[in-house]
Amino acid sequence: MYNPNSAIERVKNHLAYKLGQAMIEFTNNG
Repeated sequence: MYNPNSAIERVKNHLAYKLGQAMIEFTNNG
């Protein structure tokens, strides 16, 4: 069964993770 809410949560979690990694790299390189 496809649940659009869980799919949206997965996408948001993925974007939050990528954003966090980018911020960590930016802080370390800066």
